[in-house]
Amino acid sequence: MLVSFQTFIEKSNRARTTDELVKVFLDTIKQHGLDRMIFCLQTAHDHIDMKPGVGVIQNYPEDWMKHYYEMGYDRIDPVITYCQNKMETFTWAEIPLRLKLRRMQVQCLNMGIEAGLYHGICTPLFGPGQFAGIGLASKEKSNSLDCSLDLITAYCNHFYIVFQRLNRKTDRPEHNIYLTKRESDVLTWGAHGKTDSEIGTILNLSEDTVDYNLRNIFRKLDANNRTLATTKALSFGLIRP
Repeated sequence: MLVSFQTFIEKSNRARTTDELVKVFLDTIKQHGLDRMIFCLQTAHDHIDMKPGVGVIQNYPEDWMKHYYEMGYDRIDPVITYCQNKMETFTWAEIPLRLKLRRMQVQCLNMGIEAGLYHGICTPLFGPGQFAGIGLASKEKSNSLDCSLDLITAYCNHFYIVFQRLNRKTDRPEHNIYLTKRESDVLTWGAHGKTDSEIGTILNLSEDTVDYNLRNIFRKLDANNRTLATTKALSFGLIRP
C-alpha cells in the first residue's frame, strides 16, 4: 500500500534524528520506483553549521562516489550546474537538450548511468538564504516511476524542511534583510542574464549606478557574486523569478 503524502509528512515530523528522517524518505520514494538518493548543499548552511558539499547524505554506489570525487566531477557535474538554473524538479535526460555540455560533463552523466543510476531526477531546494538539492535515481533499468514530478518536489521539500529543523542551532539570530525597489529591479534583471549596460538601458540608469546598487545588494546579502546574491534573494522572497 502506497504511503500518502499526508502520511509521509506525519512520519517525517515524528523523526527525532536525521537517520530516522532519511529512512522515512527512502522508504517512501522506493514505493514510487526510486531507491537512490544524494542530498547536496550548494551554499553554506550556517544555521545548521554545515558547509557546502556534494553527498552530505547519499546511498549511491560506493565505487561510483569514489570515482566521482577522484575525477573531480563534483566541480563540473552537469546535474548541479543545471540545478542552479531551475526552480522545479527535472529529469537528467533533459540536461543535454538544454545545456551545451563539455566532454567531461557528458562523461559524468554517462558514467553515472553505467554505475547503475538510472532514470535520474533532481529537485532544487531553497531555504533562508540557502540553496540545496536532492538527486534521485533507480538501480533498475526499467522505469518504474509511478508518480508526478510535482509529488517528488513535495517529498524533497518537506525532507529539506525537517532536516533543517532537526539540525537547527537554537541561538541563531533571525535575518532582517530588505532591498529597495531599485535594488530589486537591478538584481531581477541581472538574474535574467542582463549585463550592467543592458540593465542600465532597461532601467534608464548609468552603469555606475547599476554597479553601485549591485555592491549594496552584495553587502546586504553577504554575497560576492550575482549567482549567490540571486539565490539568496530568491530564497528570502526578495525577488521573484
